[in-house]
Amino acid sequence: MTASDNGGRPEDVADIERQRAELAATVGELTDRLDVPTRVKQSAAERAEVVRNRPDLIAAAGGVLAAVIVLVIVRRRRRT
Repeated sequence: MTASDNGGRPEDVADIERQRAELAATVGELTDRLDVPTRVKQSAAERAEVVRNRPDLIAAAGGVLAAVIVLVIVRRRRRT
């Protein structure tokens, strides 16, 4: 649509087009923020990637798990 089509001045048309673009960007951003399932999946994938890149964290978690298992077994044997 040009200025001659709607009887407006070219500056007004350019301003309206700019506002439309800003509104479209705002709506897109709000849509992304409100899409919680996608955001949760993204966040989980990012955290999983961090863990995959840190083998020391995996080893530490394995050590803690092994210690908890041993502790549970020892406590059960003491009770009987």
